[in-house]
Amino acid sequence: MKKHAVCFAVALVLALVFCGSALAAAPFHIGVATLTVSQAEDTYRGAERLIKEYGDAASGGMIRHVTMPDNFMSEMETTISQIVGLSDDPKVKVIVVDDAIPGTTEAFRRVKEKRPDVLCFAGEPQEDPAVISSTADFAIGVDNIMRGYLIINTAKKMGAKTFVHISFPRHMSYELLSRRRAIMEQACKDLGMKFAFESAPDPTSDVGVAGAQQFILEKTPAWVNKYGKDTAFFCTNDAQTEPLL
Repeated sequence: MKKHAVCFAVALVLALVFCGSALAAAPFHIGVATLTVSQAEDTYRGAERLIKEYGDAASGGMIRHVTMPDNFMSEMETTISQIVGLSDDPKVKVIVVDDAIPGTTEAFRRVKEKRPDVLCFAGEPQEDPAVISSTADFAIGVDNIMRGYLIINTAKKMGAKTFVHISFPRHMSYELLSRRRAIMEQACKDLGMKFAFESAPDPTSDVGVAGAQQFILEKTPAWVNKYGKDTAFFCTNDAQTEPLL
């Protein structure tokens, strides 16, 4: 899903650029910032696909790709500098960030300050909508409000009697993720299912991605014993979903 968001955003950029004769006649680059494979493989692979299709800017192509730190909550300045650094290339006309992790809003503000001509696109914003929209020219993400119901409804159709929501405080501080959880809990009540919440380590904390994944691997058998086999488990973090599966 996120890889599709990256590709959609860049496709939109290309459409906008080629609609303008002035930009179409001039060479330009598109800056893309993603997380690493360990944090969000789908967006990273999406960037690789873009480079394959449109070429690396370093080799005469269009895409200039940078990655943001795994521990982005404690390395926010690194995140900001990576994104802002894309605007140092005078040929960069657009910057796409996906996931738009905390720090993206400030990065876009600094980009606009030095290069007001650069369009800033945010994919899967992790900052509240009103915050990211203050600097982003375009922001896109999955419909978490609708997913709050659809995920529960699908779990019900698959035979689940219990739904376990696995997350951590940082994610629950995000407006849309918190609202989605509330909708999931209410949907469970409406559909006659049991809703439960389990805490897991934040992959951006001291335990890192590996530690967070190991926690899921070790806890899942106990959770299955606790809630039963007719249970749907849902992680709010991509890196933790893989070991859960």
